[in-house]
Amino acid sequence: MSPFFDFSIPFEPFGTSHFAAVIIFLIVLMLTFSITPKLSKSTNLKLTRISSIFLSFTVCLWTLIHIYFDRFSFSEDLPLSICNLFAFAAPLIFWNPRRKIFEIIYYFVLSGTLQAIFTPDAAAEYPSYSYFKYWIVHCGLIIVVIHHLVAFKIYPTFKGILYSFGWLNLYLLTLIPINLSLSANYFYLISKPETASLLDLFGPWPYYIIVTEFLVMLFFALAYLPIFLIRRFYLKHSFIE
Repeated sequence: MSPFFDFSIPFEPFGTSHFAAVIIFLIVLMLTFSITPKLSKSTNLKLTRISSIFLSFTVCLWTLIHIYFDRFSFSEDLPLSICNLFAFAAPLIFWNPRRKIFEIIYYFVLSGTLQAIFTPDAAAEYPSYSYFKYWIVHCGLIIVVIHHLVAFKIYPTFKGILYSFGWLNLYLLTLIPINLSLSANYFYLISKPETASLLDLFGPWPYYIIVTEFLVMLFFALAYLPIFLIRRFYLKHSFIE
């Protein structure tokens, strides 16, 4: 079997392939900051749409390969995590700049996806297709969000934290019957992961969920911090929403 289709070698966090992915991500991120302002709005819109299609295609291709090799599980592999869901639906949510939708995407992606980059939980090692899918989805989402922010100057508001938090909890409620019907554990709403994780520090079920809710608000606030600084010092806004 080609190494690309091999799913047997576990990913090694903080190994060579991890650092290589992070370095490439940081380079692309810096290029995004430097090149985006020089492009026209129409060009940036085309880039956003092409990137969003590529993200969705990546998730679909991973799913098809998984199904072909009989590795797909409805209880584990549906695109229901925030990263996979947003990547799959990227053409819908990024096709046209819309502030209310972008606020939700911004807070979710900046709060959760960054953690997935620096503390990854990839399923397989390089050069597996699963390795590429993991890094394309997580790094790609942040790149598209930052590009959207810089290109179209859509700045999330402080009130958007509460708005996004409400939508997050509504989504979690919809996952409960899905988890129960599929004997799944999406978002770890039923139990903590079997492997060691930060959730082990937050007590048993359901207490770790409650603690995580507070942490989400904290991460949302931290995601707003650069927007606050941009508005206060770069845009010279005297009033911060």
